[in-house]
Amino acid sequence: MLFSSYEFVFAFLPVTVAVYFALSGIKSPYPQRIFLAAASLFFYSYFEWSYILIISASIIINFILAKISLHASKQSAKKALFILSIIFNVGLIGYYKYYDFAVDTFNTVASTNIPIKGILIPLGISFFTFQQLSFQLRTYKSDSKKLNFIDYTLFVSFFPQLIAGPIVLYDDLVPQIIDENKRRPNKDNIVKGFSIFTCGLFKKLIIADELSLIVDNGFFAYKSMGMLPMWIVAFAYTFQIYFDFAGYSEMAIGLGKMLNYDLPINFLTPLRSASITEFWKRWHITLGRTLSELVYIPLGGNQKGKLRKAINLFIVFLVSGIWHGASWTFVLWGIAHGAARVFEECFPKLLNRIPTFIRRIFTFLFVVFAFVIFRAESIGQAFGIFKQMFTFSNLGLSRFSSLLINGIFGVPNFAAIALAFAAILICFVIMLKEKSTSELLEDFSPTPKRAVLIAIMLIVSVLCMSRSAVFIYFNF
Repeated sequence: MLFSSYEFVFAFLPVTVAVYFALSGIKSPYPQRIFLAAASLFFYSYFEWSYILIISASIIINFILAKISLHASKQSAKKALFILSIIFNVGLIGYYKYYDFAVDTFNTVASTNIPIKGILIPLGISFFTFQQLSFQLRTYKSDSKKLNFIDYTLFVSFFPQLIAGPIVLYDDLVPQIIDENKRRPNKDNIVKGFSIFTCGLFKKLIIADELSLIVDNGFFAYKSMGMLPMWIVAFAYTFQIYFDFAGYSEMAIGLGKMLNYDLPINFLTPLRSASITEFWKRWHITLGRTLSELVYIPLGGNQKGKLRKAINLFIVFLVSGIWHGASWTFVLWGIAHGAARVFEECFPKLLNRIPTFIRRIFTFLFVVFAFVIFRAESIGQAFGIFKQMFTFSNLGLSRFSSLLINGIFGVPNFAAIALAFAAILICFVIMLKEKSTSELLEDFSPTPKRAVLIAIMLIVSVLCMSRSAVFIYFNF
């Protein structure tokens, strides 16, 4: 079920929170943990019942490998088990996410006709696989013998972060799972968590989902749109994916807080960044942290000279692109960000001479262009959109109404122009003025004014809930 659905907000969430804290009256902590793990797995299987078989197999096999590794006396045995865990996890995500892509690419190159299986990609497989790979690396380097199956299952399946992050590490969550002080309800955490959740819900339903109409119509009919409409579409998608994913992350953090768990911050107003380097310190922070641990540091990080560091950085971004999905558009998106990151690494003095506000403008525009590639169904479509964006002979002023057609109602063209520009302007204002999640958490205090604001945001969100779309990052 979606965080932004009636069944989640009015059934799953209140029942889960109520039962979880009701079980805190039992002396043993395990009924609480078992219930929360079971509720998380139910939440996951609600999308598709077969998903629970995949994640359960992943959890069990990773747990067994880690358990054996922790009790192995020889380093060679630990290394062999670690390699086996890499093969299993990469093989799992490789089969479900990249098999059809690999076969299709091979068919194109070799002129063969190997059948495509049409494999259904389990939701969140990229997230919980990276999470467990990180855990296996920790196990390989650790001398600790403590490992509990119930705690491990809850660590992997904890529903607020299961589908689309933030990607939590063992040390982020397990110490909180076993902390006795977090077992009982905390009124302040519930209020704060629900408020953060509502802010994320509003961003998803009222901003991101509304922008999706402009984006979907624009990408569908890009060949005939003209310059100005396609610029609006490109900006709209940048804001859509930002508010969609940032909204999800805020909802996840809010849900965790309601249950007394502190999940890591995933966004720090990234669209205000003055460089791609800064952007990636603010955008999807936990993915960057995980890729650093799993890819950048094992490759040598910055310890083997400037050239090797540049190569390692580029590989990290290439992996990031591939991680997002089985498409050449994601590969190209990763290459673009990798090239920009390496350029900034090689010419820091040159870039520092440029005023900050100019660097922010260029960084934002680079992100916008890169997201066009990210959203496009093919590289050909992406470059077709770029062509439209720079066709000065066709401003496309008569095409704005087609951006706001929803299949039922239409909007006069003059009104469509005003609405489209107003929507993007409002997004810019929110981007420049909004507080980051960490600031919301630090500055939050319950006041009547904030209570009224949260209530209004919740009511408006609930009224729009029936048309909620899935989160964009569910696809990855």
